[in-house]
Amino acid sequence: MKRLIVMAVSLLVAGSLMAGEGKSCNKSAAKSVQLTGTVACKDGSSGEDCQRVFRVANSSTEYTICSESKAKLTAVTGSAVRISGKIVSCGDGQELMIEKAAKI
Repeated sequence: MKRLIVMAVSLLVAGSLMAGEGKSCNKSAAKSVQLTGTVACKDGSSGEDCQRVFRVANSSTEYTICSESKAKLTAVTGSAVRISGKIVSCGDGQELMIEKAAKI
């Protein structure tokens, strides 16, 4: 029984050490922006838990929206919006951290 508990604790510790921290974003080098465009689900669905992207108006530029965004985006999804926020470097590319979003 004692061996079983020691082995379970060892596996738990090893698993948490190997899990890592996940995606990290460099917020210190963020660039403030104000953009106009639309918020949409990346895969085209309409679910609340979809990965959202911001498509800049009159451009082919598209930003993945950071999960740490402060603005509530469910009410403005699919509508033309004006956002203010920051572009941050996350992992391989850039993400948009939205602070405010308003329909226009």
